[in-house]
Amino acid sequence: MDRDNPFWRMVEGKDPLPNAAYLLGWSFIDYIPKHRQIEVSFNALATFTNPLGGIQGGMMTAMLDDTMGPTVYANLEKNQGAVTVKLSTFYKRAAKPGHITGIGRLVKCGPKYWYTAGMLKDSDDNILATATATFKIIRL
Repeated sequence: MDRDNPFWRMVEGKDPLPNAAYLLGWSFIDYIPKHRQIEVSFNALATFTNPLGGIQGGMMTAMLDDTMGPTVYANLEKNQGAVTVKLSTFYKRAAKPGHITGIGRLVKCGPKYWYTAGMLKDSDDNILATATATFKIIRL
C-alpha cells in the first residue's frame, strides 16, 4: 500500500474529491489494513429520491461503487489506477434521505483484476444494499 497515491492524497486533503464523490456527499471514516476494509459515509439528499420517497437505486449503486472503488484505490501504487468492469447490486430495503455508511472490503487481488464486496447501512445499522464488483487494474 502506497500512502502517496492519489486516494490517500485526497483523504489527507491534498487533492480535491472527485465530482461524483462530492455529489454523493462522500467522506472518509476509516481504513483497516489488516482486513483490507474501508468505511465511508454519504449524505443522501432528498434530490436522490424516487417517486416513493426512497433513495433511487442507481444512486445507491453509485454509493456502493464509491465505497468499493476506494477500497481498491487505498491499496494501489501511485502509478496504478482502477476501473469498474462489473458491479452487481442487491437491494435489501428502502433507503431514506440522510446519513448512509458504506463498508467495502478487498476480497482478492489478481495480476489484472481485483475483487471487492460492499454494503450500505442506515443510521440504525440496517443493511440497505450489498454488492460485489470487479476492478481492472491499469497503469497510469
